[in-house]
Amino acid sequence: MKISNLGYVILSSPAPDAWRSFGLEVIGTMEAPAPDGAVALKIDEHPFRILVETGEADRLQAIGWEMASHADLAAMRDHLAGQGLAVRSGTAEEAEKRCVTEFFATTDPAGNPLEFYYGRTGCGEPFVSPIGTSGFVTGAMGLGHIVVSAAGAFEEAYRFYTTTLGLGDSDDLTIASPQAGMPDMRVRFLHADNPRHHSLALFNLPSPTGVVHLMLEMENLDEVGRCLDRVEARNISLMASLGRHCNDNMVSFYVHGPANVPLEIGCEGLQLDWTRFEPTVSTVPDHWGHAYQLGAE
Repeated sequence: MKISNLGYVILSSPAPDAWRSFGLEVIGTMEAPAPDGAVALKIDEHPFRILVETGEADRLQAIGWEMASHADLAAMRDHLAGQGLAVRSGTAEEAEKRCVTEFFATTDPAGNPLEFYYGRTGCGEPFVSPIGTSGFVTGAMGLGHIVVSAAGAFEEAYRFYTTTLGLGDSDDLTIASPQAGMPDMRVRFLHADNPRHHSLALFNLPSPTGVVHLMLEMENLDEVGRCLDRVEARNISLMASLGRHCNDNMVSFYVHGPANVPLEIGCEGLQLDWTRFEPTVSTVPDHWGHAYQLGAE
C-alpha cells in the first residue's frame, strides 16, 4: 500500500493561459491536449504532470499520488475510509480528464486536496520541448516535489502523512526567524517509495494559493542556467537566487510563476537507498546561495 510517487498537480486559475506561456517559453515544458480551456503541461512520456483548470481563484486543486497497483489503490481507499476520512471516488469523466484508470479524493488534516490513482493512460508520446529543453528527471520518481502549507495543523498533518499514508521521514528543518516576534519556519521533508529525497514537504506557515512551491528537476546544471537566463531576460522576479540545499543537495533557484506561485528549478538532487538512510535534523538550509528576495512579486 505504499505511495509510489507524486504523479501530477492540478491548479485552478482565472488566467490559465499565463501558465501556458510561462511553461512553454520559460521553463521549456510541452503543451498537451487539455479539456474545457485548461492548460496541460507535459515534461516526460506521461500525458501531463501539471494541469491548470479555469477557476475563480489561483488555488491548489489536487495533489495526485500514484499507487503501485490497483490492489494498493483499493487498500489505501479502504484504509482511509476506515480511519474516518471522507473519501470520494472519482467519476469516469474526471478520471479521463486526469488520464488515469481510477482515482479517489480526500483531504489532509490541513485541508490540502489529495488524490490517489492507479493506471496512467495516454503515456508514451515523447517529450519534445518547444524551446529545446533536454528533459526533466522523472520516471519512477514522478513529477518532482511539492511543498504545501500545514499551518494550524502541522503536527497532525505530519502524523497523517507518516503514520496513515506511510511516507518516510527525510529531514526536519527549522530556520530561525530573521524578524523578532515572528515564528520560526519549520519544514518536514517526506519521501515516497522511490529514491527522490522528498516528494512532499510540509510548511508551518500559510500560503495564499496552497502551494509553497513546486519543484521541477532538470537534467543538468546547464539547463538550469539557461532557464535562469530566460527568467532574467523576461524580468520575472526571483523568490531565491541560485544556491545549493544542504538536505537534498539540489542546485536550484526559485522563480515566481503565474499568480505568484513559486517554482523551484533545480538539478543534482540526491537519490537515496532508504534501507541505509537515517533521517536528518537541520537548522541550516543551504550550503551556499538561495538569497531570498523578500517582498518580490
